[in-house]
Amino acid sequence: MARRNGGFVGQDGLDAPDPPTGVVGTAGIASVSVAFTAPSDAGTSAITGFVAQVSTDDTAYSAGSNTGTSSPIVVSSLTNGTAATVKVWAINAYGTSAPSAASASFTPAGARGLFWGGHDGSSYLNVIEYITIATTGNVTDFGNLTSARGYVFQGQTASSTRGIFAGGYESSQVDTIEYVTIANTGNSTDFGNLSAGKQIGATASSATRGIFAGGNS
Repeated sequence: MARRNGGFVGQDGLDAPDPPTGVVGTAGIASVSVAFTAPSDAGTSAITGFVAQVSTDDTAYSAGSNTGTSSPIVVSSLTNGTAATVKVWAINAYGTSAPSAASASFTPAGARGLFWGGHDGSSYLNVIEYITIATTGNVTDFGNLTSARGYVFQGQTASSTRGIFAGGYESSQVDTIEYVTIANTGNSTDFGNLSAGKQIGATASSATRGIFAGGNS
Protein backbone atom coordinates (compact mmCIF):
# COMPACT_ATOMS: atom_id res chain seq x y z
CA MET A 1 0.00 0.00 0.00
CA ALA A 2 1.32 3.43 -0.89
CA ARG A 3 2.08 5.61 2.10
CA ARG A 4 2.31 9.35 2.54
CA ASN A 5 3.07 11.89 5.23
CA GLY A 6 0.10 12.79 7.39
CA GLY A 7 0.66 16.45 8.12
CA PHE A 8 4.10 16.14 9.70
CA VAL A 9 7.47 16.65 8.01
CA GLY A 10 9.13 13.39 6.95
CA GLN A 11 12.16 12.52 4.90
CA ASP A 12 10.41 10.18 2.48
CA GLY A 13 6.65 9.82 2.53
CA LEU A 14 6.77 6.56 0.57
CA ASP A 15 8.73 4.96 3.41
CA ALA A 16 6.46 6.15 6.23
CA PRO A 17 4.20 3.63 8.02
CA ASP A 18 0.60 2.87 7.22
CA PRO A 19 -1.84 4.56 9.62
CA PRO A 20 -2.97 2.91 12.85
CA THR A 21 -6.43 1.32 12.92
CA GLY A 22 -9.19 0.62 15.43
CA VAL A 23 -8.87 3.90 17.32
CA VAL A 24 -11.08 4.08 20.43
CA GLY A 25 -11.19 7.03 22.83
CA THR A 26 -12.34 6.33 26.41
CA ALA A 27 -13.23 9.54 28.20
CA GLY A 28 -11.84 10.38 31.62
CA ILE A 29 -11.91 13.50 33.77
CA ALA A 30 -10.57 16.21 31.42
CA SER A 31 -8.77 13.45 29.52
CA VAL A 32 -9.10 10.57 27.08
CA SER A 33 -7.33 7.20 26.93
CA VAL A 34 -6.68 6.40 23.28
CA ALA A 35 -6.43 2.72 22.31
CA PHE A 36 -5.40 1.67 18.80
CA THR A 37 -3.84 -1.08 16.72
CA ALA A 38 -0.40 -0.44 15.26
CA PRO A 39 -0.18 -0.87 11.47
CA SER A 40 1.08 -4.20 10.15
CA ASP A 41 3.12 -2.35 7.50
CA ALA A 42 5.66 -0.22 9.37
CA GLY A 43 7.31 1.12 6.21
CA THR A 44 11.01 0.97 5.46
CA SER A 45 12.02 1.48 9.09
CA ALA A 46 10.60 0.30 12.41
CA ILE A 47 7.93 2.44 14.03
CA THR A 48 9.43 4.68 16.71
CA GLY A 49 6.24 6.15 18.17
CA PHE A 50 2.69 7.36 17.77
CA VAL A 51 0.94 10.73 18.06
CA ALA A 52 -2.68 11.03 19.29
CA GLN A 53 -4.44 14.31 18.55
CA VAL A 54 -7.90 15.44 19.66
CA SER A 55 -10.45 17.55 17.78
CA THR A 56 -13.66 19.18 19.02
CA ASP A 57 -14.90 19.99 15.50
CA ASP A 58 -13.72 16.94 13.51
CA THR A 59 -11.54 19.27 11.44
CA ALA A 60 -8.67 20.82 13.39
CA TYR A 61 -6.98 18.15 15.51
CA SER A 62 -5.44 20.67 17.85
CA ALA A 63 -7.52 20.46 21.06
CA GLY A 64 -4.91 18.28 22.75
CA SER A 65 -2.18 15.79 21.89
CA ASN A 66 0.33 13.37 23.33
CA THR A 67 2.90 10.87 22.08
CA GLY A 68 3.73 7.32 23.07
CA THR A 69 5.45 4.17 21.91
CA SER A 70 2.41 1.89 22.21
CA SER A 71 -1.34 1.79 22.87
CA PRO A 72 -2.95 3.33 24.87
CA ILE A 73 -1.93 7.00 24.90
CA VAL A 74 -3.55 9.37 27.41
CA VAL A 75 -4.29 12.92 26.29
CA SER A 76 -4.90 15.31 29.21
CA SER A 77 -6.00 18.92 29.77
CA LEU A 78 -9.16 18.53 27.67
CA THR A 79 -12.35 20.54 28.21
CA ASN A 80 -14.92 18.74 30.35
CA GLY A 81 -18.37 18.49 28.78
CA THR A 82 -17.14 19.11 25.22
CA ALA A 83 -17.55 16.24 22.76
CA ALA A 84 -14.43 15.32 20.80
CA THR A 85 -12.85 12.73 18.52
CA VAL A 86 -9.25 11.56 18.22
CA LYS A 87 -6.93 10.36 15.45
CA VAL A 88 -3.57 8.60 15.69
CA TRP A 89 -0.47 8.83 13.47
CA ALA A 90 2.44 6.34 13.33
CA ILE A 91 6.05 7.55 13.00
CA ASN A 92 9.26 5.95 11.77
CA ALA A 93 12.67 7.30 10.82
CA TYR A 94 11.43 8.30 7.36
CA GLY A 95 8.24 10.14 8.21
CA THR A 96 4.73 10.10 9.60
CA SER A 97 1.77 8.10 8.35
CA ALA A 98 -1.51 9.41 7.12
CA PRO A 99 -3.97 9.84 10.01
CA SER A 100 -6.08 6.98 11.24
CA ALA A 101 -9.82 7.12 10.90
CA ALA A 102 -11.35 9.25 13.64
CA SER A 103 -12.62 7.57 16.78
CA ALA A 104 -16.25 7.68 17.79
CA SER A 105 -17.21 10.77 19.76
CA PHE A 106 -16.42 10.90 23.49
CA THR A 107 -17.04 13.57 26.13
CA PRO A 108 -14.62 14.19 29.03
CA ALA A 109 -16.44 14.71 32.33
CA GLY A 110 -15.81 16.85 35.37
CA ALA A 111 -15.05 15.35 38.78
CA ARG A 112 -18.09 13.57 40.16
CA GLY A 113 -19.36 12.40 43.52
CA LEU A 114 -21.29 9.11 43.49
CA PHE A 115 -24.03 7.81 45.78
CA TRP A 116 -25.39 4.26 45.64
CA GLY A 117 -27.67 1.80 47.34
CA GLY A 118 -29.48 2.44 50.60
CA HIS A 119 -32.93 1.89 52.07
CA ASP A 120 -35.94 4.14 51.45
CA GLY A 121 -37.90 2.95 54.49
CA SER A 122 -39.61 0.05 52.77
CA SER A 123 -37.03 -1.65 50.56
CA TYR A 124 -33.39 -1.72 49.57
CA LEU A 125 -32.32 0.30 46.53
CA ASN A 126 -30.12 -0.43 43.50
CA VAL A 127 -29.75 3.14 42.29
CA ILE A 128 -26.50 4.97 41.55
CA GLU A 129 -26.69 8.78 41.42
CA TYR A 130 -24.07 11.47 40.97
CA ILE A 131 -23.31 15.15 41.32
CA THR A 132 -20.75 17.16 39.40
CA ILE A 133 -18.62 18.53 42.21
CA ALA A 134 -17.85 21.89 40.58
CA THR A 135 -21.57 22.70 40.08
CA THR A 136 -24.29 22.89 42.74
CA GLY A 137 -27.56 21.10 42.05
CA ASN A 138 -29.57 17.95 42.63
CA VAL A 139 -28.32 14.44 41.93
CA THR A 140 -28.62 12.90 38.46
CA ASP A 141 -29.22 9.25 37.65
CA PHE A 142 -25.98 7.39 36.87
CA GLY A 143 -27.13 3.78 36.51
CA ASN A 144 -27.86 0.75 38.67
CA LEU A 145 -26.08 -1.64 41.00
CA THR A 146 -26.15 -5.33 40.07
CA SER A 147 -28.68 -5.79 42.89
CA ALA A 148 -30.51 -3.72 45.48
CA ARG A 149 -28.68 -3.40 48.79
CA GLY A 150 -28.25 -1.29 51.88
CA TYR A 151 -25.28 -0.62 54.13
CA VAL A 152 -22.84 -0.45 51.24
CA PHE A 153 -19.28 -0.45 52.59
CA GLN A 154 -18.59 2.85 54.31
CA GLY A 155 -16.21 5.25 52.56
CA GLN A 156 -16.33 3.50 49.18
CA THR A 157 -13.10 4.13 47.35
CA ALA A 158 -12.32 5.86 44.06
CA SER A 159 -9.57 7.09 41.77
CA SER A 160 -9.94 9.78 39.13
CA THR A 161 -11.13 7.06 36.75
CA ARG A 162 -13.16 4.49 38.70
CA GLY A 163 -15.52 4.39 41.63
CA ILE A 164 -15.45 1.09 43.54
CA PHE A 165 -17.82 -0.22 46.19
CA ALA A 166 -17.94 -3.49 48.08
CA GLY A 167 -20.14 -5.51 50.37
CA GLY A 168 -23.53 -4.42 51.62
CA TYR A 169 -26.69 -6.17 52.74
CA GLU A 170 -29.53 -7.76 50.81
CA SER A 171 -31.11 -10.65 52.73
CA SER A 172 -27.61 -11.30 54.09
CA GLN A 173 -24.19 -9.72 53.84
CA VAL A 174 -22.81 -9.74 50.28
CA ASP A 175 -19.22 -10.20 49.12
CA THR A 176 -19.32 -8.48 45.74
CA ILE A 177 -16.98 -5.72 44.58
CA GLU A 178 -18.29 -3.60 41.71
CA TYR A 179 -17.09 -0.53 39.84
CA VAL A 180 -18.18 2.24 37.52
CA THR A 181 -16.13 4.40 35.19
CA ILE A 182 -16.76 7.84 36.64
CA ALA A 183 -16.69 9.76 33.35
CA ASN A 184 -19.34 7.55 31.71
CA THR A 185 -22.77 6.93 33.21
CA GLY A 186 -24.03 3.36 33.23
CA ASN A 187 -24.63 0.32 35.38
CA SER A 188 -21.94 -1.09 37.66
CA THR A 189 -19.66 -3.91 36.50
CA ASP A 190 -18.30 -6.84 38.47
CA PHE A 191 -14.78 -6.23 39.80
CA GLY A 192 -14.25 -9.29 42.01
CA ASN A 193 -15.14 -10.47 45.51
CA LEU A 194 -14.29 -9.78 49.13
CA SER A 195 -12.92 -12.65 51.20
CA ALA A 196 -16.34 -12.84 52.90
CA GLY A 197 -19.70 -11.09 52.87
CA LYS A 198 -19.38 -7.83 54.83
CA GLN A 199 -21.15 -4.60 55.61
CA ILE A 200 -20.33 -1.36 57.42
CA GLY A 201 -16.54 -1.46 57.14
CA ALA A 202 -13.97 1.16 56.24
CA THR A 203 -11.90 1.93 53.15
CA ALA A 204 -8.90 3.92 52.01
CA SER A 205 -7.35 4.43 48.60
CA SER A 206 -4.58 5.92 46.51
CA ALA A 207 -4.50 6.34 42.76
CA THR A 208 -3.24 2.74 42.60
CA ARG A 209 -4.96 0.69 45.33
CA GLY A 210 -8.26 0.56 47.16
CA ILE A 211 -8.32 -1.09 50.60
CA PHE A 212 -11.33 -2.51 52.48
CA ALA A 213 -10.96 -3.24 56.19
CA GLY A 214 -13.13 -4.72 58.91
CA GLY A 215 -16.89 -4.94 58.59
CA ASN A 216 -19.76 -6.98 59.97
CA SER A 217 -19.99 -10.46 58.49
